[in-house]
Amino acid sequence: MTGTLFTDRLKVACSAARKAGEMILSANMTNIAFQAKGKSDVVTHLDTASERLIRDLIHQSFPSDNFLGEEEGLVEYGDGGTWIVDPIDGTNNLVHGIPGYTISIAYEVTATNPVLGVVFSPQTNELFHAAQGSGAFLNGKEIRISSVESIDDAVSIAPPPLRVPSLIPAHLKIYELLCREGGDVRDFGSAALHLCYVAMGRVEAFAEFRLKYHDYAAGKVLVEEAGGCFSSLHSVDHMPYQDILATNKALFPWYTHSIRTLLGEPACNDDSESSSHSY
Repeated sequence: MTGTLFTDRLKVACSAARKAGEMILSANMTNIAFQAKGKSDVVTHLDTASERLIRDLIHQSFPSDNFLGEEEGLVEYGDGGTWIVDPIDGTNNLVHGIPGYTISIAYEVTATNPVLGVVFSPQTNELFHAAQGSGAFLNGKEIRISSVESIDDAVSIAPPPLRVPSLIPAHLKIYELLCREGGDVRDFGSAALHLCYVAMGRVEAFAEFRLKYHDYAAGKVLVEEAGGCFSSLHSVDHMPYQDILATNKALFPWYTHSIRTLLGEPACNDDSESSSHSY
């Protein structure tokens, strides 16, 4: 794919994300109705409306591109690439009036290999975007991962796997490790936002069990293009991952070694297995 095609798609994706955000911000949130899709997983009419808005705007510009959305699944239009969209990542935040929900849009040419990512946080007006080989940006300004080298100073994000209770014991082992060895632990309620925070150096790492591809496709590109490391939590795995780890470059060996040791798996001592880019 040429730089021109990246540029065209980035412009449309950024515009679509902003328009979806404007629609959500303008909605009447008083007593908004929502339905439970599962434990700690809700959906509102805004999720579907956002997905349809984004799909329609992208389809107008790229009619041969396919579209995979969280709410309405795969819509095939032709022989183009595929857009992977989470129309509201962090719907629980939205319905409870908690800041932190995002709109996440990724594009892939080959399956499970996203090459373009856009994440928009409407409440803070922060638009993150990245394209393979072109760097990562926040509101037009280039961003980079943090340079923190000591785990004592590291801020980690490690949300609990509420939807898969059987994984809570493994999570608690990791959480205890990060509380004991790290500088601080946080959770903002949106996987896409967490990955953006790694990419721009607000935090050093993000680890979570049982994510879906649409949760992290855009954020993966942002982390990689900002110079960070993205991998599975496990020693042996393949895309699309379910359990992910994203870190700055300096601390990737510590996180993989420490977490995999806790999980009883072979550890990695360098960043050779992670997907990352350096400029």
